[in-house]
Formats: sequence, C-alpha cells, structure tokens
Amino acid sequence: MSQVPSRTLFALLVLSLCIASGRVWAELPQVSHARIVQPPPGARVAAGYFTITNTTDDALVITGASSRSVGKVELHLSFIENDVARMEQQASITVPAGESLEFRQGSYHLMMMGLSEPLISGTTVNVTLDTSAGSLPVQLPVISPDASNPMPAMKHDGMTDPGMNHQATDPQ
Repeated sequence: MSQVPSRTLFALLVLSLCIASGRVWAELPQVSHARIVQPPPGARVAAGYFTITNTTDDALVITGASSRSVGKVELHLSFIENDVARMEQQASITVPAGESLEFRQGSYHLMMMGLSEPLISGTTVNVTLDTSAGSLPVQLPVISPDASNPMPAMKHDGMTDPGMNHQATDPQ
C-alpha cells in the first residue's frame, strides 16, 4: 500500500477548508441599502433602515440588535390601526429562506434610543444584528433628510387630462 505524501494531505486539507469556507460565506445573510435618516436636533431616538436578504436554505430569525454608539437598539414594527399610527417592539423578525425583507419607514425598523450625541449626516453607526445565523455587523450611514426619499421628483409635463390642471404656473 502506498503512502500519501504529507504535502498531498496538506493540499487536500487546505482545499477542503477553502470549499467549506466558501460555502459558509455564500450562506451569510446580505445587507444592502442601510441608512439612518438624520434625526432633528435634540432628538434622543433614530430609526435604522436596510434590506436584508436571506441567502440560506433556512429561515433567518433576527432576535436583537446592539450598538456601542447608542444606548439601546430594539426591533420595531410600525403600522396603521384604526387610522392611528402605532409602533410595537418585536421579540424577533423572521426572513424566510431565499427571500428579502426591507426595513423601512412604516414597517420594520431598528429603533435606536438613548442617543448621547446627535447623529450627523456623513457619519456611520455600527450595529450588530443577533440572528439565527450568528452575529451580523451592519454599517448604517447617516443621511440627510433630503436624501431619504428614494423617489425622484415626478414630472407632469405631457399629461393632458384637462381635469388635472398640470399646466405650468408662473410663481410671480
């Protein structure tokens, strides 16, 4: 029986580790479009928004969040009930396998409380999400309120419905 050289065994071990680490890397949840809209002066709270994509074959459960930059971070859900805006803390938020969930205004978001310093546009808040896949670091850049509207301004020229009065007006 021939003996396998130690170099070959070492190469096989390294190759196996590379394949395994690539598989783990591919299965980490992905975060995009992360942001905090700069709160007004004197505010002690702020909201964090992002999209999280669960690239795994299992449901991803977010069970908490923390940051060294703010006093406390909670998972929240905003909604309208009986024409009243409400917000409730969530014990967990589940992202189904292979799906994305947008944390946005009027829905799920990170509620950051106990701000000791103002959050200024151009700075970044580092948050760690506690998930069923492990700790997930997220960088949330603070953006100006003007930059927070992802919808571009609408142009109404070319609309010809006379009942909608889309003619340009002279502001003078």
